[in-house]
Amino acid sequence: MKKIIRSLILAAAALAVFVPLSITASAAELNCRVPFSFVVNGATLPAGAYTISTTNGALLVRGAQKSAFAMSNPAVKEADRSGHGSVVFLKTGDTYHLIEIWSSDGNGREVRLSPREAEERARATAKGERIIVAAK
Repeated sequence: MKKIIRSLILAAAALAVFVPLSITASAAELNCRVPFSFVVNGATLPAGAYTISTTNGALLVRGAQKSAFAMSNPAVKEADRSGHGSVVFLKTGDTYHLIEIWSSDGNGREVRLSPREAEERARATAKGERIIVAAK
């Protein structure tokens, strides 16, 4: 229980630090409507409209009801140069996890995972399905 509370406090502190930065970095923002609930860094967010901002590896997912924070790494896959941004989820069973975001210029970010999450994701990827939601 103490570990969960400590994680929540650290996430809230990180949000307080990075929110002003993400507002100024409009070039690194995506808007999308997600038709299902999904998980970001252990937080479940409901279906709805979201703004996703990235600044120096910090990823902030803001919705009308809830927001979440995660760290990210540059995507290692080939860039999508279609000119459209997208948000990528991994669906395993009835759960959707945010795994990547791609800006309209082809720059991608992957959500950083803890070692335990990485192990679980590796097992789930073989059975999971990639779901791509277009961004505006």
